[in-house]
Amino acid sequence: MDGIGLIQDLAIVFLAAGIAGVVCRRLGLSVIVGYLLAGIVVGPYTPPFSLILDLDRIHTLAQVGLVFLMFSIGLGLSLNKLGRMGWPTLLATALGAFLMLNFTQLLGLAVGWSSQQTLFVAAMFMVSSSAVIAKIIGELNLTHERAAQRALSITVLEDVVAVTMLTILASQTSGQGADVGSLLAGLTTFVVLLVGVGLLMVPRLMKRLETRADPELQTIFVAGLLFLLALAAVKAGYSLALGAFLLGAIVAGIPQKPAVEKAFVGLRDLFSSVFFVAIGMLIEVRLMLDVWLWILGLGVFVLVARAVAVSVALVACGTPTREAWRAGLLLGPLGEFSFIIAQLGVGAAILPPAYYPLSVGVSIFTVLVVPLINRHADPLLAVAGRLEPAWMQRAVAAYHTWLGQLQNAPVASVAWRLIRARLWQLALEILFVTGVMIFSEQLLERVLPHARSFGLSPDTLGYVFWGAMTVVVLIPLVAVWRNVAAMNMIYAESVTNSRLPFALVHNILRAVAAIAMAFWLYAIIPLSQLGGWGWLVIGLFAVLVITFYSRKLIFWYSEWDITVRSALTENPAIRPDLGPDQRGPGLRQQGLQDWKVRLGECVVPDAAAYAGQSLGELAIPQRHGCAVLEIERNGIVITAVRPDLRVYPGDKLLLLGEEGQIRAATDALAKERPSPDDAADFRGSVLETLTIPETAWSGRPLAEWNIGQLTGTRIVGISGGGRRIIAPSGQSVMHTGDSVLVAGTLAEIAAFRRWLKSPPKPSA
Repeated sequence: MDGIGLIQDLAIVFLAAGIAGVVCRRLGLSVIVGYLLAGIVVGPYTPPFSLILDLDRIHTLAQVGLVFLMFSIGLGLSLNKLGRMGWPTLLATALGAFLMLNFTQLLGLAVGWSSQQTLFVAAMFMVSSSAVIAKIIGELNLTHERAAQRALSITVLEDVVAVTMLTILASQTSGQGADVGSLLAGLTTFVVLLVGVGLLMVPRLMKRLETRADPELQTIFVAGLLFLLALAAVKAGYSLALGAFLLGAIVAGIPQKPAVEKAFVGLRDLFSSVFFVAIGMLIEVRLMLDVWLWILGLGVFVLVARAVAVSVALVACGTPTREAWRAGLLLGPLGEFSFIIAQLGVGAAILPPAYYPLSVGVSIFTVLVVPLINRHADPLLAVAGRLEPAWMQRAVAAYHTWLGQLQNAPVASVAWRLIRARLWQLALEILFVTGVMIFSEQLLERVLPHARSFGLSPDTLGYVFWGAMTVVVLIPLVAVWRNVAAMNMIYAESVTNSRLPFALVHNILRAVAAIAMAFWLYAIIPLSQLGGWGWLVIGLFAVLVITFYSRKLIFWYSEWDITVRSALTENPAIRPDLGPDQRGPGLRQQGLQDWKVRLGECVVPDAAAYAGQSLGELAIPQRHGCAVLEIERNGIVITAVRPDLRVYPGDKLLLLGEEGQIRAATDALAKERPSPDDAADFRGSVLETLTIPETAWSGRPLAEWNIGQLTGTRIVGISGGGRRIIAPSGQSVMHTGDSVLVAGTLAEIAAFRRWLKSPPKPSA
């Protein structure tokens, strides 16, 4: 009967979640709100009776849902995407989280929270909901604005902040008692180790499965790896969510990602609904009614504090003030991580039970209020701009000028550039070796009780185990020494003079490096495992391996390095769309409304009669007066739009024109309006208005400027001299002082600005 009871509970959960989700979608709310409400209705704290027979079983399934949810979040943040975001976005996210932590600590002092309670509440408030924000941006047609792109980038990176905070909080509640610095060091080491092993094994495994197995077996293998890595994270003393998130980030960077994502989307939706319904079951409506004033107060605090923290962080990283505030207003909604952190705090008896419904109430409040605020963002920002003191505007302008000077400073010496290229690689190799030695000790402790099952004594198994680990560690150790030796040689060459011969400097540096490596290995080797004589035997074994198999070790490392680099290499078809804002002299930016045009999106239907025709044959600018800025096909954004580019069913076209022109084009193409969730994924190009400075190209036809080939951007509007041209032809002429509407990614537009500063002289 136990199995029948589980089936009954699941039937209630899924039906309640489905009905509530449909109602919330009709009301324009996130389905997550519906799942939470469904959990409240069927849970044990809602009179007159509970519809769920066994909460423990549902919570077990909710843990499965958490694994799939974190895996899907990781799939949205590949390692190469993280690298493409650039240091300004990374720094702004970290600084925003730090400021939010400090704001919450001030609030905690005012209301009397303990330090641990403040840390939990701050972690709840640090992270926004990427799903809700993407939906808001799509509904408000902000997808291609720079501020919206900044907000989307930060909310993606905040998932990393949330996973880090969740891991730290879980470690503290488990009674480990380590300080935050030690926890972060251990966490970094574990992440590098897990990602390094994952990048070595997962791409090879997926490639073999793709060629030798059917999709069903591929899904099963990935599910097994998913739960294995989640279990490994728990056994290492970290959160269940960490392992699942890291596997998602690893899979996101391999060619098989679309197939895996398609296979797991159903499982993710199924079990994540169970997860959110289970969260709703823990909410006591009575407690939520008791703390409604706290919900309103903390909701207002979150909206104000997050907007200020994110805006200040973006301004500090070089973003214009208005754009920073616009992004900050979008990042108010709290999401699923807030529920998870609140559940952890209540379960550990650090937070009172009322804080669980409190977190849900604050999240729902922010989800409802943020769209209203952003619909009136322009008037609010205009008032804020008028209230901003002149001295503050001058200070920010001077600070941004200084940042621009730093970015345009002369490049460092050749020696430093060569050394810098190896520093990150050396740091990752050191962390990988450290992780192997630290976590291998934990693995051995779990294996030793079963030594007799292998037909070995515990002592013999220890020697065999550490011998195998020695071979594994020697591969990156050889690479560490080669990198150190290369950097020593580069530095010795750069400082050599008549009084300090190269050989002397090089040998001194090698001796210092060898001593430093010896101290490092002494610190990470668990000497108590084998004793002095045992490690002497392992050391002799290592020397023999290096002597006879050094070439093989280098070969194995090269294979691993190639695999990692291929996983981290940016797909050339997808250009980076993030970067610092750089404005050259004579350039200015205007709002899109000055052109009286807007952006529209159009999906080519499956039965389109024009499918397969080229853009030149469709003649959209000539027939309807609007321009085609880019095309998204199978998740890849094509910004190099040429007349010979053909369109196919499922392609998504980004159009620029007046309201009537966009409507006429979309009607002619028989388009159905995409859902906000779909529109949120289409974020390749942005538009900027620039002023043409004095240049020798002035007065020449647009075709002679060759802007598209040189910078990747396209001129989609020209205004000046009493004329305004949308979708100009190659014969249209640009003059000094003209305002031009430029389409492209942020990196491409930055390249166009640099080109305008010092364009080559045109041929006669």
